[in-house]
Order: sequence, then structure tokens, then C-alpha cells
Amino acid sequence: MQVDTDWLVEFFRKQARLGFEEGDFTRVRNCCRGVLQRVPTDVEAWTLLGEAALASHDSATAIHAFERLLELQPETAEHALRLGKAALQLQDWPAAIAALEQTLELQPDNAEALQALALVQQLQARLQTLEQLPAAAPRRNDPCPCGSGLKYKKCCLAKSSQQLMLQRLQQAFADGEWSTVVSLADELPQLTAIAQRSLALARYQLSQRGPAYPLIKQAISEFPDDLELRAAQADLELDYSLGGAKALAESVLEAQPDNWRAALVLAACHARAGDPGLSELVLRELISHNPNCDMAWQRLSHFLRKFGRVADDLELGRQWTERCPQNAEAWTQWGMSLVMADHAEQARPVLQQALTLDANQHEAWCWLGMSFQNRKEPQQALGYLAHGLQLKPDYQGGWNMLGGVYQSVGRQHEAEGCFMRALAIAPDQAYAWNNLANTYLDALLLEEAERVMHVAIDLAPDEPNLWNNLGNILSAARRLKDAQEAYRQVLEVAPDYRPVLANLAGVESHFGNLDRAIELLRIIIDSPQAWTNILFFANYHPDWSGEQVFALYQEVAKRLPARRYFDYANALTSNRRLRIGYVSPDFRHHVCAQFIEPLLANHNKSLVEVYAYSLVKREDQVTERFMGYVDHWRHCVGLSYDAIAEKVREDRIDILVDLAGHTGNNGLPILALKPAPVQVSWWMGFAFGTGLKQVDYFLADEQMLPPGCESSFAERLWRMQAPAVAYQAPEHMQVEVTALPALSNGYVTFGTLTRPIRLNHRVIRVWAELLRRVPNAKLMLDSILLRDESLQQHYRALFEAQGIEPERLLIGCTSPATAALSAMDIGLDCFPHNSGTTLYESLWMGVPVVSLRDRPSMGRVGALILHGAGHDEWIADTEEQYIEKLVALASDLPKLAAIRAGLREGMLASPLCDAADFAKRMEASFQQMWQDYCAQGEQQ
Repeated sequence: MQVDTDWLVEFFRKQARLGFEEGDFTRVRNCCRGVLQRVPTDVEAWTLLGEAALASHDSATAIHAFERLLELQPETAEHALRLGKAALQLQDWPAAIAALEQTLELQPDNAEALQALALVQQLQARLQTLEQLPAAAPRRNDPCPCGSGLKYKKCCLAKSSQQLMLQRLQQAFADGEWSTVVSLADELPQLTAIAQRSLALARYQLSQRGPAYPLIKQAISEFPDDLELRAAQADLELDYSLGGAKALAESVLEAQPDNWRAALVLAACHARAGDPGLSELVLRELISHNPNCDMAWQRLSHFLRKFGRVADDLELGRQWTERCPQNAEAWTQWGMSLVMADHAEQARPVLQQALTLDANQHEAWCWLGMSFQNRKEPQQALGYLAHGLQLKPDYQGGWNMLGGVYQSVGRQHEAEGCFMRALAIAPDQAYAWNNLANTYLDALLLEEAERVMHVAIDLAPDEPNLWNNLGNILSAARRLKDAQEAYRQVLEVAPDYRPVLANLAGVESHFGNLDRAIELLRIIIDSPQAWTNILFFANYHPDWSGEQVFALYQEVAKRLPARRYFDYANALTSNRRLRIGYVSPDFRHHVCAQFIEPLLANHNKSLVEVYAYSLVKREDQVTERFMGYVDHWRHCVGLSYDAIAEKVREDRIDILVDLAGHTGNNGLPILALKPAPVQVSWWMGFAFGTGLKQVDYFLADEQMLPPGCESSFAERLWRMQAPAVAYQAPEHMQVEVTALPALSNGYVTFGTLTRPIRLNHRVIRVWAELLRRVPNAKLMLDSILLRDESLQQHYRALFEAQGIEPERLLIGCTSPATAALSAMDIGLDCFPHNSGTTLYESLWMGVPVVSLRDRPSMGRVGALILHGAGHDEWIADTEEQYIEKLVALASDLPKLAAIRAGLREGMLASPLCDAADFAKRMEASFQQMWQDYCAQGEQQ
């Protein structure tokens, strides 16, 4: 997929409208130009551009826009009127009169044009006296009185206006109004040599390097001894010829040794030629002789950060402020460096000093905001960033920062708006497009995210982060081969780009290559990005023991924060109401919420006072329900783990319960600090322990935790009365159980809704043997990831290698899941990692499931569920037993039909669906844990 031009035009058009409504004329101009670059005849874009230019006194742009509109719509009086107003702003009286008269030709009773023309005619009379205006001017469309045969507007009127614009251009250049210079020059068909020089340097000053380069070279041909032009060309030559840039810079310095721009170029040449030491020397010499050259200090700071010399960069900031103590820019830049180095507390007084020197230093306000954001204090950050952007609404970096803050607290709509503002200010900034794409990715608007990422990549095709993000979007869209290609492109442009390895590992895992996935993640094991994934893959590995998995957990646990708290103010009385805190990112529409809700909804509030520490980024209706179940809701998104732990301390939580384990956005770093005297991980979130000694208990039941498995856990094992969960079918599962499909199909359909990562070589070998023993049967593999055709082909090939014909496999994704389950006769659980939610759903839809008990605890989830539902006869302890139980079920269709008809009713009557009893058993476990703590203290 390449850049979608139609989508991009509509994006800019919408942003132009919004900008105009909000009075953000910079945004309007940039976005209209984005439209017109692709659709040169777009009337709406020309109109908005002209109106915005008129409102912001950019007369040259306004004149050009309304001239173009009159060409497109010559009978529209409003365009002529606006043209007249723009000419009045420019004080181009003949052009104003001609435009106003054209308005009245088209609309004789236009009161605004009549009034304006009367005022100009009064002025005309005075100017005629001073011989500044011809006594009688022709109309715009009249033949020009000079006899050229052209219309007046195309001949002498244009020449008069052009001469005035040239004068304005030179004045704007002298005043350093670079954008005005460019706007005026764009409207002039011919430029004098002086004007050409002014335009070249103006574009250069605006960092428009591509357009500036040929203009600078042309200007030098007219002014070969102009050192300012030569220094600018030396800088621009860095994009084309390193040798040429160096020669030009040296020639400038030979003629003018204190030319700071040439010195900066020479420093850049040395750096790019592989001599950073000489580059640094040039910059330090420049600073020594010219301490007021802000650009030199900034370049040296950037140079030091690029080479990871953080301490040297911070020392440079200190030196700059010592040499130039009254320079607010120096203090701002030092503060920025401190924030980027994660020294937020040290940065704040530095940035405050910048604001003492100059309260309008917008960058200082914004980076002060980022100092709070880096310490997970988003509300403080928002205030400072908003103030900085009030001072300078077109500060693109500030809008990116503000969007990032909103994104961190799950306010995606506001984040989207901020990133769009950043793009409207500077549409050629690839990372602003990347940020916008991330907001769409977070909201799972994947087509939109992909379109945006292609715009970013088109702007910066050699940026590895952009390709990486495109891969993430394609992966989320279940286009794994396309994602894999994007990730490989990352390594093409940047072979040492480590973050992509976690994503490549994810793709490998979907194809069952767990050894390769774990190998990739071990390379980046020090990165938190790798921790969740490597543990996730280890648990699915078909050949690892529980002890091997646990060893990896211990390796990751060492990288979590060390314990901070050892003393607690909780009253050590065992018969009081306990304060229970639950930590989770899943208080929302999520599979785990189905199992959290029955517990929270059935708590006895006379026994427990319930606190929820929510890490939910995007709250929804399910979140609102959860808020109603608990006594105290703590919204913790955007806060640091330290701050959340302090909240737990302030709330005097007795037992803190982790509901996520090592899943994404989990709260285990909070538990690692040990803010509560008793800490528990309930199996439901991840079905395996945490690896943390700071977690006192791993809570499950005897089905998941058989005797002798203690060596696989860091926590003490708490085996509550089974089952250690309660299931309440969600609304989407409330459909009728259908008749047994085999009765009409004439064959049995085995099936699973599992994710592909569970389909390892052991499972495929056993299922292939099952299909051989039930010759007419078919196997349905149905899950969202199996929409991907490359995955379908992969698993067909694996079964074909076992002698199973492709026509016996039904591979894909059926929606809703109830439709897939209605097409199955018998469910298959995987091993060594059992299914979870899909197993409950299978039973609910009347589909019996056989599960193989494997390594604790993830390999025994199926046993927990089946035992809780009262069907121990479907639990196997060997692969042969597993096959035999399935063959027996498939061999008696009348019995299978009876099982299907009664399975839901039996399930509802079982302990597995008794939420009230489960909540009581959980509360009894909590009470006993607390009694043990009161009597004996910590047990580990």
C-alpha cells in the first residue's frame, strides 16, 4: 500500500476547515497547500487559503488565492471583493480600485464594495494631487492603455503591483520576516537579482533546504563574493557533497575567520567524515571565541547526546549558563538536556530560571511540562504545556509533547487533535505522522493507522522506527507476512535497531518457532518490552519443564524494582473488615474481565472493603460497571509505579491482589515494591506465578497446583477449595445450543478456538493420530489470527506432513465465536498450555472438551475447568488416554447428542458457575492469609 492521495487530500481539507473555525491561520495555510499540491483547482482550499491570508495580513498570498479563484469562477463577485481587500492591505491602490470595480460589475448593489470604493476614490483624489496615482485608471478587464493588447490586470496593473511587492519584499527581508519574503516572492513572476538573493536566504532561514539549494546557487552566480550566501551554500551542500561543503566552509573562514555558520558546517563535515573529535574541537573553539552563538552551543549539545555523552552534555549546559547567565535560551536548552537525561527534578529549577529571565520562553514552559510527564504526573504536565502553547500556538514540538501526554492517559481523541495540529504546522515532519498513527493503532483503527504510516515513511524512508511501527499495525491487522516484511525492512535500514527484535519474535511465535522467538528476545532481555513476551513464549514451549520456565521468570524478576517497604501501619487484628486492593489493566471489555466481574460483584462488603487500582487506558461501559462494584476507585493511568505504591500505602491495603501476571501493562512493578503486607497473584490473569519473592501467594486450586510443583514458583502456593474461578457467560454467549452437527453432516467435527501459538509439534502429532483413528472426521482450527492466509498454509503443511489431507482441515476465523462452536461436535484442548476462555465457551455451547493434564499451572487450566464443571471423565493424564477419550466420544453419536443437550444446564448447576460461593471462598482465603500474617508475620 502506497500513500493514499485521496485520503491525504481529505485529511488536509478537514484540518484546514478546523483550523479556520479555530482561527489557527498557520494551520489553514499549510493544510490548504497540502490540498492544492495534489488538487490545484480545489475551490474550497483556495477560498480558505485566501480568507486565512487576508485575516493574518498575508496580502500577497491572499491576492494570489483570489486571483486564482477568479480564474476558476470568474462570475463570483465575492472573490473580486476579497481581492480588493487584499490589495487594500498591501496599499496597492490601483489594484484595489480595479478589483472593487469588478465586484460592482458582477454585483452592482454590493454595499461593501460601494463603501470601500468610495473611500479609495477619496484617497485617489489626494494621491492624484501628489501625482502618485494616474488620473483615470481603467477597469481590470479593460484593454491596457499602454497599447500592449493585454488586459489591464495582466499588464500595467500587474507591473504596478509587482513593483510595490518588490519594495515590500525587501523591507520584509530587512526585518527578518522570512515567511513574508517567501509569500511575496511566490506572487512575483520575475525577481530582480537582489530579490532573488532575498528569497534564497529567506527559504534557507526557514529550513526549506531543498527549495533553497538551487536558489542559493543561482544567487551566488550573481554575487560571487557574498560570504553570507557562500556560508549558506556550504551548509546546504552537506546534503549533496561533503567535500564541496568542506571546501566552501574553509573558503568562507579564510576570508572571515569568525563566521559562525561556516564553522558549524566545518564541524558537521568532520563528524560525517568519521572524525567526531575534530568536529567537537571546532565547535568548542567557536564557543570559546563566540559565546553568544546560541546555534554553536545547541549543535554541540546535540552532538554530545548523539554519541551518548550525557554527562558531557549536562556539563556543557552548566558552562553555557555560566558564560551567558542572562541568556534565557541557554537555561532552556540546559533544562531540555536534563529532562531528556531523565533528571526531571534538577531540570525544573533550571527551566524556572529561564522563565525568570523571559516569561515568554515557550519552550521552557513546554519542557517544564515534560519534566512532570517523565515522572508520571500528567496533570501537572498538561498545565505547563498548555501555557507554552498559548504563548506560541505554532510550536510544533509542543503539540507533539501534549499529544503524547494525552495518549499516555488514554485520552486518544485529544491526542489525535494535538498530533493533527502538529502536522498542520509542519506537514513534512514524519514523526508527527507516526504519533498520529499510534493513536489510531491504540484505537484499533488499523486502516487509518496504515494510511498515516505510509505518509510518514514516504517522508522518511530510512527511519527504522517508522517501518517498525508499520509492522506493528500490519501485525495487529493479522497480516503477518506483510508485518514480517516491514520488520525486515527495519533491519535493512538499521541493522542494529534492537526494538524490532521483540516484534519479529512475535511473528515467529505465531508460526510455532518458539526457540527462535526466545532467542531474539534474549538479545534484548534488559528491555522491559521483552519481559512479558519472553515469559509468554516460555509458557507455551512444548518441550520445557516447569523448572525451566521458572528459571526464566526469576531472570526477569531480577530486573523489576527492588523491595522498598518493610514496615506497615495496618492494624494486626484478625477479625476486622479487610481492605483488599485489586490491581489490573483489564477493568474493561477484555476476556479477563469476565472472570473478575463475578468476584467483585459478589463480595460481602461487611467482610471486605474493596479498592481498585485501575491501569485501564481506554475505559468503557464495562469499566463503569466495575466502578459500581468497588468501594474506592483509583485511576492510576499515567502515574509512576512509585506513586501508585504510595497510594496503596495511603489506603492501608491489607491484601493487594494482582489480576494480570506478566501480561501487557501489568502492575507487577508495584507489587515488587511491596506496598502491602500481604500480596497475592490470582492465577486467572496469567495462569502462572510472577517469579517475585515480594508476592506472598500464588492463588489457585489443587487441580492447577498438584503436590510437588513448589519448585516452579517463587510464591507460596495457596490451594483454595476448587474451582478457583467462577464463570458467568457474557451477553454475546446467550444463544441457543444447536443440534449435534454430526447428525446432519455424517461425520464428526473436532475443533478448537485456540490461538496458533498453542499448535506445537506435540499437539499436531496427537491430533493427526486422532484423525487417523476417526477416519471420516474433520478438524476445525478457528481463531482471529487464522484469518491470515500465510498461517493457514503453514498449518495445512504441518498436518500434511503427518499424512492428513488438506480437505479434512477447516482453517479460518468465524465470527461470532458461537457460530464456530455450533459447528463443532467435540472440542480439543491444547497442551502443554491449555486453553482458557474458549474452553468455558465450548462447554457453554454444549461442546464436550478433552484436556490433557500437563505441567503446572498453565497446563492444568483445563483440569480446573472440567473438574469445576463436574466432568473429570474428560481429563486425561497421557497422550494415549487423551486420544482414547476423544475416540470414545466420537464413537457414540446418540450419547454425544445427549451430552450436548444437557451440558449447559449441568454447567450452570456446577460450582464453576456459582459466583456467590466462589466469592465466599476467596474471602475465606483472604481471611486465612491475614490471620496467618497477624500470627506469624511474613512467611517467605
